[in-house]
Amino acid sequence: MATEVPIPESIKTLIANLETHRNLITNLSTITKTLTDHFNSVEKTLSASAKSLDLSLETLETETQQTLQSLDEREASIPTTEAAAIVDVQSRRDAVLAEIESQTAPTCTDIRTDLSWICRRMDAGTLWRYCSENKREMNAIRQEINGAVEEAVDPARLVVDSLDDFVSSEVERETDHCWVFTMILRLLYDKEVAVSVRERAAEVALKWRARFGERMEGEIEGDGEGEPGRPEGQLFLTMVGVFQAQERFEKEYLEKIFLIHGKKREIAKFTHVLGVADKVGEVVAKMANAGKEIEAIYVAHEASMLEQISPADLLKSYLQKAKEKANAFLKTGKGSPASVESANNLENNCFKAVIKCVETCKLESKFNIMNIKRKVAINEREREEKKKFAALNPYGKGFVQPNGPHKGKRAGPAVYPPPSYPNGAGARRFGDYGSYRGSGPPYGSQSSYYGYDYGRGSYPY
Repeated sequence: MATEVPIPESIKTLIANLETHRNLITNLSTITKTLTDHFNSVEKTLSASAKSLDLSLETLETETQQTLQSLDEREASIPTTEAAAIVDVQSRRDAVLAEIESQTAPTCTDIRTDLSWICRRMDAGTLWRYCSENKREMNAIRQEINGAVEEAVDPARLVVDSLDDFVSSEVERETDHCWVFTMILRLLYDKEVAVSVRERAAEVALKWRARFGERMEGEIEGDGEGEPGRPEGQLFLTMVGVFQAQERFEKEYLEKIFLIHGKKREIAKFTHVLGVADKVGEVVAKMANAGKEIEAIYVAHEASMLEQISPADLLKSYLQKAKEKANAFLKTGKGSPASVESANNLENNCFKAVIKCVETCKLESKFNIMNIKRKVAINEREREEKKKFAALNPYGKGFVQPNGPHKGKRAGPAVYPPPSYPNGAGARRFGDYGSYRGSGPPYGSQSSYYGYDYGRGSYPY
């Protein structure tokens, strides 16, 4: 029988030490491999960055050379351009001086010629009076006024002089002339105006307040919540915004005038200049309550404050009200062809307004209009089909009686009129795309059409 030889303690200790050293060597090998991989990765990253940096430096050097070459070419062309500009300015100056000295108005009755002659003479009083007297030619004036005012020596001063002359004059029916100044003030949007001209414009704004302050501060009769305001108040806000004269008026006064007359897109873009940006939300709420949701979104967009309102909710409210109004047309007209046509037109116009608003204000991420676009396409196609059908004149020549077609020479092709519905039964309602019975699903038989649930009042977005 074999006997077990006891292992001395010294040997056990030695074996334990060897095991510890082996584990240590294994850990060191793992750490060394990890560090080696890390350094190799860092080296590759640095090498790629260095190559990218070299490429960027080469590109920058090339672009710098091209830019310097372009600057050299432009610098070399400066004398020639300067000489040509001097000749052009001198010729225009001589022509304008000769025209002014002649004191003879042009014999041509062309709108552009008249406006150019007035603006070159810097005749501010004649400018606004000429436009007002020729209000019937408003479209032509709007097209030509921009180029004519640009021919003036100082367009900004010409506009301010026109406003000053109007405020200082004793004219009747002042509101009839406000469209002229709205038009010419629009020419100075986003343009630099001299400090002296701005100071004079501020004085004109003070005169404007003294003359029309009572009308501007008075509440609007009727549905004042949704109305854009009186022309005098709109012109005042536009004038202060264009010429940056807000420091000459109290902030509380500007806020008051803005709440009454600031419901227009053109005025909304000056909210930050006027210092009334915190009142945009209140104006938008008033417009939404008055049923002007689309205009309210445009105002918030021009004021760059769309994030502070909920455009999707406003659009849903607009569509819901349009649906109710269209159904009211059908109910009032008892499903008559005229009421159906009115409801269809209202529906299509509402959809187009929503599409334009979403695309203009960049709201595609907040409001889906794909199904609405599809509905508009369907409506337009049905309208074309109705026009083709109407062209056949079913109630005139060739009309087919219930007992068969006419006999004789005047008998035309067999054309059958659309079926009639007693008491409006089966008539097309808001969102129902079957023009006649059989051409589409009857109202109520299919509650969902292209994602729009008419029975539940939901919308396709």
